[in-house]
Amino acid sequence: MSDQIAVSPHETFDNPQAYIPGDRRHALATGSEIPDRVRGAALFADISGFTPLTETLAKELGPQRGAEELTANLNRVFQALISELDRFGGHVVYFSGDAITCWIDGDDGARATACGLAMQRTMSQVQEVVTPAGARVRLAMKIAVAVGAARRFVVGDPDIQLIDVLAGRLIDALAAAEHRAEKGEVVLEQSALDSLGDRVEASEVRVDPSGHRCGVVTRIIEAVHAAPAPVLEHPLPEDVVREWLLPSVYERLHAGRREFLAELRPAIPVFVRFGGIDYDNDDGAIAKLDDFIRHVQRIVTSYGGNLLHLALGDKGAYLYAAFGAPLAHEDDAARAAAAALELRELSSITAATDIQIGITYGRLRSGMYGHAQRQTFTCLGDAVNLSARLMASAPPGQIYVAEQARRAAGDVFTWEKLAPIMVKGKAEPVPVFALTGSKRQSRRHSGNELPIVGRWAELDTLAARLDDALAGHGRLLGICAEAGMGKSRLIAEFVRTARQRGILVGLGECQSYGKNASYFVWREIWFSR
Repeated sequence: MSDQIAVSPHETFDNPQAYIPGDRRHALATGSEIPDRVRGAALFADISGFTPLTETLAKELGPQRGAEELTANLNRVFQALISELDRFGGHVVYFSGDAITCWIDGDDGARATACGLAMQRTMSQVQEVVTPAGARVRLAMKIAVAVGAARRFVVGDPDIQLIDVLAGRLIDALAAAEHRAEKGEVVLEQSALDSLGDRVEASEVRVDPSGHRCGVVTRIIEAVHAAPAPVLEHPLPEDVVREWLLPSVYERLHAGRREFLAELRPAIPVFVRFGGIDYDNDDGAIAKLDDFIRHVQRIVTSYGGNLLHLALGDKGAYLYAAFGAPLAHEDDAARAAAAALELRELSSITAATDIQIGITYGRLRSGMYGHAQRQTFTCLGDAVNLSARLMASAPPGQIYVAEQARRAAGDVFTWEKLAPIMVKGKAEPVPVFALTGSKRQSRRHSGNELPIVGRWAELDTLAARLDDALAGHGRLLGICAEAGMGKSRLIAEFVRTARQRGILVGLGECQSYGKNASYFVWREIWFSR
């Protein structure tokens, strides 16, 4: 096992260090650095079948028991698969839903190929799940391997979460090879085929329209010996570990409340695709991605959501954020829509380009899963897959939203109804709306043009304090009352009379979401003309 620390069986899955890739943990523990330019083998393993399993268990057992049973099966499968990766000295750099992207440093492809074949053999032993009611759900996996140079670095705000990144043309080629793989196969991208030559046997070589080859490997001829990574003697300091976990997840783990993370619950998955950064040839690529990710984290967090995953591939990079897990709000759909509008504008202030966004609403499995020494927190379910499909369908600069999410977000946003679209995994066309803007500012003053009745004493007080301010005596005035008593209407009348006197007025308004953003109420004032 790589980078283990001594934990009891009861504590195995309550280990916050497991959220950090094993080789990164070792570097942090020893004070060494992982160079940002590395060479080795990348392995991508994608498991299918967990979405139908989620729905089956929810119907049989209900949300809570269903989530617990699903978590047990997720952990059973990933524990077995990542154990094989550990044997060959590999590390999970990041999870993306029910897939893992792994790195074996310095490997010419032999260990990665042997590992992939071993993982498929293991999968054949754990792939069938029999539910408590006797239903049988079959899981499957496809694996791709690529060899060469890549970029390896860390991005993100340490006050929110640090994210390990594996990027470059090699990862693009890995993703392209995975798209040509079928369930049950280990596919070697052309770089791995060239590196291993006649040391592997391939049952089939596939060529894409551009002439790029990949091979379905059946056997590695040479003996490949296990090469586990060094074992850590002591745990990392708590302040170091905390930077790698979402605050809401860390708080639950730290309080011994891990069980509250595993739920089947309604939530809003948001997928964001972006391009514009050259990881191989641009020395400033790391800083550019870090700047973009920090902006994303701050926007998502300010609206009460969580950025769960960052993944890079042949069709650009994408982000997966969730609203409603692990913490829920009654207006999570509106929060997600408001955040998406801000995320779309990041192409004007960061290096990211061609931003596409997809949003849906549905029941998701929210919780932790993985291996005792490598875990993640995520949300899985059909709505996640649909969000990714909508993201891929949206033109650059547009936000595609499924019908249920649009209804939940409400009429404070502006929508354009589009023709239903066909997406992978759906038999019928999916109704789609384009999110085009927010009515919040235009709606704020609706009704304020009507004459005000009463409140003369309050208006006289406001006018007197304004006269004091104009005379050079600054004033700060607070107005407190129960909801619905007319505070906004009173302020609107005061603003109208002040403007009639030729005074420039800046007006800002709080809302139920975005409350974690510093100086949120001042944003509109700063942008006033």
